[in-house]
Amino acid sequence: MKLDGKAIQTAMMQLVEDYKFDPYQILEISKLGIKVGFKKDYPDYKKSDILVDIADDGTVKIYKAMEIVKEVEDPDTQLTLAEAKKIRKDASIGEKLLEDVTPETMELSRIAAQAAAQTIKQNLKNMEKEKFYEKFKDKEGELLKAKVLKVQGDTVLLEIDQTTVVLPSEGQLPNVNYEPGSNIFVFLKKMAKDSWGTTLDISQTNSEYVAAILEKLVPELASGAVTIEKIARIAGIKTKIVVSSNDEKVDPVGVMVGSQGDRIHTVLSLLDGEKIDFIEMNHDTKEFIKKLLAPAKVLDVEINPEQKEATVKVATEDLPRAFWPKMSNVRLASQIAGLQIKLVD
Repeated sequence: MKLDGKAIQTAMMQLVEDYKFDPYQILEISKLGIKVGFKKDYPDYKKSDILVDIADDGTVKIYKAMEIVKEVEDPDTQLTLAEAKKIRKDASIGEKLLEDVTPETMELSRIAAQAAAQTIKQNLKNMEKEKFYEKFKDKEGELLKAKVLKVQGDTVLLEIDQTTVVLPSEGQLPNVNYEPGSNIFVFLKKMAKDSWGTTLDISQTNSEYVAAILEKLVPELASGAVTIEKIARIAGIKTKIVVSSNDEKVDPVGVMVGSQGDRIHTVLSLLDGEKIDFIEMNHDTKEFIKKLLAPAKVLDVEINPEQKEATVKVATEDLPRAFWPKMSNVRLASQIAGLQIKLVD
């Protein structure tokens, strides 16, 4: 394969335009690929320090860098001052001398061309991985806007900030039809970087997702006037959120619901109708459990701290309310209270 400098430059500029890569990095990767291919075809230079230059006019030049020393220990990378002066009269010890070793016909064999191409591809992949990491490294713990690109089996492909990411099945809201082209929000819990690349842990099903939505909608959370104390969730069914306020003039539940329910309606629309209960924090455990089990009317609460259990008496006709929907009410109440709640009539 004949090395066409102009074609290389055109390909480089296309990569810069398509992927917004750094032009300098693309240039260095291209030079590295040529160097690998050159050493494949010319094994005598395998241990040499080879430099590649691509001029503005597309001319490709290859140089061998040699250190000028008093006594040569490595003939592949060193030469004496006397040898250096044959190449350049003003050479001096300690300098690096560049010797032009460009072949008369700058062509690479098929094997060398494949090695060069593989080197370039691998380095481009590494650059893309690093760019991906840099884009998201400061967004952990944030709510991100995403566009649904495609649904493949139980996986949803999203576009976030012009980057394709995967929303796994466990991060998807149940019974939601993810339509290509639709806009959604996801919560970036954490990201992990290893030799394979960067992995994003994004979801719509964790408790942090709901909390992040509320933080966007409720300025009193940002100001500290209202605090989310505890949150428990069964995605797609129900979420219970315990709130408090350090200002006795502020109703924390009312703040979360919003004027005429505007805030809660916005949250429900993003959760596809998932039920949400807001409960004001109460340090009286029995009274707290009664509030947690609303709308069921609790008649009595007996707590066994050693067993971490609470036996709750509810009127027979109110039992369905204590469980509804799908046992979620009592399950979430148990999570928040830190006690196994047993209902009796």
